Amino acid sequence: MAPPKLRHQLNSVLTPGERIGSVNVRGTGEKKVLVAGNGTYVRQGNLYSSRLGTLQAQQDTSDESIERWIISIKPEQKVNLSQSSYSANSTSICPKVGDIVLGRVTKVIRPTHATVDILAIVSDTSNTQLQPLYEAYSATLRVNELRPNSSMEVEISDCIRPSDIILARIHALGEKDYILSTVEAELGVIKAVCESSGKEMKTVSWKEMECTVTGVREARKVAKPKVVG
Repeated sequence: MAPPKLRHQLNSVLTPGERIGSVNVRGTGEKKVLVAGNGTYVRQGNLYSSRLGTLQAQQDTSDESIERWIISIKPEQKVNLSQSSYSANSTSICPKVGDIVLGRVTKVIRPTHATVDILAIVSDTSNTQLQPLYEAYSATLRVNELRPNSSMEVEISDCIRPSDIILARIHALGEKDYILSTVEAELGVIKAVCESSGKEMKTVSWKEMECTVTGVREARKVAKPKVVG
């Protein structure tokens, strides 16, 4: 039987919090049920990724009366996101000031800052190799650290939005979290979804991304093309 239609292709790289699909999928006249496997969880009828890795689907044949698929996220020794590669998980590393990190924007608090979950450290800048972290670390990205010479006059939602995947540098240590910066050209958004369609967007310039389905454009502080791919 054909695998269920998901929001992402099988074997694509997902990060924590990405929506995979509804637990009940209707195909060509048939209903498929998605079951949360390793690295996934169910929330409000939808399946989400809970870790960094590749999307997998395996049919569950224990009950022939219904078509069930176990959806999981498999951590890999090396997997690709754009032109980046990920090495194995480690419980012994943590971010430090000066590191370039991969993060997911969790909340944008206008007009001052955004909160970010740090998911991985860039361990080799020559080929953008990333070291996934055992757990996410909390961070803050302030509006004056978004672009070169930026200030409160910059609209933060024109640079980043919730669920964006970004590359940032750890600028300092705050009282409770890390302070990030994306002022360098190589830093910024590397992956985003369209707010209206929920589909992945592509880079069209250093300050815009475009929905691959609808053609709608949204403002972003985009990372330099050699990082975005």
